[in-house]
Amino acid sequence: MTKPHLKKLAALFSGLLLSGFLGCAHLFAQETTMLQDLSDFKPNKGTWHQAGQVTVEMDQPNSLKFEKGEGILVNSPTKKNHGIDLVSNAEFGDIDLELEFMVANQSNSGVYLMGQYEIQIMDSWTNTNPRAGDMGGIYERWDDSKPEGQKGYEGYPPRQNVSGAPGVWQQLHVSFQAPRFDQQGQKIQNAKFISVTLNGVIIHENLEVSGPTRGALQSDDVAVGPIRIQGDHGAVAFRNIKVTKFDTEAPKISELNYEIYKGGFDESPDFSSLTPDEKGTLPDFQEKTTSPTGQNLIRYRGQLSVPESGEYLMRFGVPSGWGSLIIDGQKKIDMGEGMAGVKTELEKGSVTFEILASKTRDWTETGLDWEISGPGLRYVSLSESSTGQRNATDPILVNERETPQLRSFIDLPNGQRITHALSVSSPQKIHYSYDLGTGNLVQVWRGDFLDATPMWNSRGNGVSIPLGSVVFLGNPESSLLDSQNQHLTADYKSKGYKLNDSGIEFTYGIQNIQVKDVIAARADGKGLERTITAENPANNVDFSLATGEEIRMISDGLYLVSDKGYYIELDPKTPKPRITSSPEGQQLLVSLDSPIHFSLLF
Repeated sequence: MTKPHLKKLAALFSGLLLSGFLGCAHLFAQETTMLQDLSDFKPNKGTWHQAGQVTVEMDQPNSLKFEKGEGILVNSPTKKNHGIDLVSNAEFGDIDLELEFMVANQSNSGVYLMGQYEIQIMDSWTNTNPRAGDMGGIYERWDDSKPEGQKGYEGYPPRQNVSGAPGVWQQLHVSFQAPRFDQQGQKIQNAKFISVTLNGVIIHENLEVSGPTRGALQSDDVAVGPIRIQGDHGAVAFRNIKVTKFDTEAPKISELNYEIYKGGFDESPDFSSLTPDEKGTLPDFQEKTTSPTGQNLIRYRGQLSVPESGEYLMRFGVPSGWGSLIIDGQKKIDMGEGMAGVKTELEKGSVTFEILASKTRDWTETGLDWEISGPGLRYVSLSESSTGQRNATDPILVNERETPQLRSFIDLPNGQRITHALSVSSPQKIHYSYDLGTGNLVQVWRGDFLDATPMWNSRGNGVSIPLGSVVFLGNPESSLLDSQNQHLTADYKSKGYKLNDSGIEFTYGIQNIQVKDVIAARADGKGLERTITAENPANNVDFSLATGEEIRMISDGLYLVSDKGYYIELDPKTPKPRITSSPEGQQLLVSLDSPIHFSLLF
């Protein structure tokens, strides 16, 4: 007797476990290279330096200040010396590249994969219509033989501009596949940017480039090449440069046989007592069987080549029903529904496998998903599901022109859920979420507005998700603090919000203090303007402008919250703030006795 309800619970539990370690799928047993100092690059006498700390001069174009030390590579060009590129000693093919970078005001740089294919790095802070030459763009190719105006071609802009302000550390993550060549050296496959993620947002995906971009080290495609950082254009800094190599040949399937048994199966049967209704051979899983209509079970058996000995991670599932996976006679994934994952040690050579794919729903086609990752091997699919794409949900995106404000739940990075949130958009692509339950500005982001799929799909859970690069400001009980630096929370009461000429005005009361909080996107697109005024403010009550691990004064009236990547810029008429300790490290406080006007730049 089978117990499908227990198996469904087991499948759900295995799915939760899978989601837990698939986020680190490429982190185990992979060879990584850290480019930490100038010795990792070819010798040069340019304007590159090793530094321990870097800051930007916001009012000066193309200028970074730095202190000598370790951990940061900073390019500081001068009018006489424009600098040269950094070229790594090591060469690579298929890689994941992770790094952090900082640009100066109006600066321009780039990162070349294999020395050939450039991802643009530049100050595109306020651009709402990015092009291929802006931050995160795949730079164009170039042909001098073409007519003027057509020499540049095949440039690819980012999907949206999610670049940060000059002087803040930004994150770039690239999954890259090198071009492929046959034994005669002829190119048979273009290079591909599998994904490019900037500040946590995917800006390119599955993007092929037909050849080297402008300014490449060589005019033709090559099999391997160095990491190259452009240093002859502008002031820029890099740190935590990590290269993960994926140079292992993908496993291959051979001797693939199948048997089809009609009927419904939710566990592995005794095949010695069954006669298949159909059987045959396949070259691989890309070719489909002639699966009969109705419920059925397909039993696959074959050989899998293992390119290198080591630990492998497999993802497996049968979207149309139940499935199981056996490797070398050992059951790796029990018969169950949904996707499951397993880690296993495999020896180099050939191993046997057996897969059961049980179609339990009459109206679906038989599908199979089987993927593998291992030493030097990026996730590759060993099969192609015929039903997986049908299960995908079309996203429900919020058009800010039609819905400039949206009330919803919001899930925060610290695990909290805000149930009384208002998200507000702007034409400058500057958006924010406000917690009406505490009177706090919770998060800001640059780029596209909201994904409301979780909110409205099926039964929905009420949550909307920002589509751009989010700066999480925190969610304290209140932004008002007493003389003991304790948040004022007693008798909090929201009095709503309204749209006026200055932006959106939020009003609330705490104890006897009546607060007006007016927020609007800056016309120049650099961030938000905010004005706080209070009636009947109590003595020694402060307003918290910012909290973070480290808050530094960059210049008079300008403060950098370095770990969160934003600035506080105070109006000259606003009282001078002070930096004090907080549970997060530090906080920036200003007296509530008079109106507070400041900008949040990010």
